[in-house]
Amino acid sequence: MKRLSRREFFRTTGFVALGAFAAACAKKVKITPGTTLASITSGHQQTLQMNTAGFEILSGRPDRFVFNLIDPANGSAITTPQAQMWIAVDQKSAATGPLTATYRADGLPAGKGFYETPVTIPTDGTWLAVVEAQRNGRTDFGAGQFQVGRQTAMPKPGDHAVIVPTPTYKDHRGVNPICTANPQCSMHAISLDDALKNGKPTVLIISTPKFCTSALCGPETEVVQSVSKGFAGHINFIHVEVYKDAKATTIQRQLTSPAATAWHLDQEPAIYYIDKSGIIQSRTIGPADKAEVQAAATALAG
Repeated sequence: MKRLSRREFFRTTGFVALGAFAAACAKKVKITPGTTLASITSGHQQTLQMNTAGFEILSGRPDRFVFNLIDPANGSAITTPQAQMWIAVDQKSAATGPLTATYRADGLPAGKGFYETPVTIPTDGTWLAVVEAQRNGRTDFGAGQFQVGRQTAMPKPGDHAVIVPTPTYKDHRGVNPICTANPQCSMHAISLDDALKNGKPTVLIISTPKFCTSALCGPETEVVQSVSKGFAGHINFIHVEVYKDAKATTIQRQLTSPAATAWHLDQEPAIYYIDKSGIIQSRTIGPADKAEVQAAATALAG
């Protein structure tokens, strides 16, 4: 698993800058068709630190790009409701944008909010981003880079769900504990292989609340569990623990549980939305707030 990039997502280090901004007062930029990232940043000071998370983004289909913004002067998180973003393959190509990035924190603990932007990126490779946020009557800018393309073998939207038994309260299937949340979550009533043939859609979250390197798994598991209460009897909600046990050597050696292994887990937390015919309709890797989970589950329920 690519531990460092996900851990760094909620810290103020690991920033990748897009060249150098000129030392000047930040002011709003007029964007015209054909604008490049270089022209957007020219003459403006970089006043935001943009941290990208490194979660897998697929090209040629709708996906999501998540990041956070830090004030480098004091290390505090930027939480303005929306920001504008432009992306391009390099600084001199025409940029796509502005794209609206929404700050999401519904149901998440303080400090765990993030910006999310729907994207459809045509090609794999390294992409550059510039973000603009309005704060206290001024325009601030940040920049970063991110990878697009397959990083893992994890199932993607359109794939058939992997049919595999998962631990339940009655049958741990060799996994101990079956949930590292404290208290344990309520999403172990049915095994995934049974859920995929009971005629209901399924929401599957693979996470390890106690050992998650990004510190996201606990909050995400709680968010999914809270949403599940509104769909009782209509959607199966299942949690799969990442590791087969809680031994230090297991965590160090990355010995995953049988179900996590079958799903080729390499980035966590991962939430899959599976229709009643067993097809993955959508997924999120990394952070998702309650509003996102609620909307995806509602779409799944039809």
